[in-house]
Amino acid sequence: MSLTLTMFQNADSPIRLSAITAGGSQAVFFKVNTLGEESFLNDVKNLLEEILEE
Repeated sequence: MSLTLTMFQNADSPIRLSAITAGGSQAVFFKVNTLGEESFLNDVKNLLEEILEE
């Protein structure tokens, strides 16, 4: 499983963060680890919320 984070800003607009997960599933018809990817994104979201509360 991997996570790609990209921060970007256009002129004076707010800074944006894009988080994209990718899993190692080798399934042909459906992804087996979708729940793992969602959990990974939730961990990132919770971490960012903690940082922004400070």
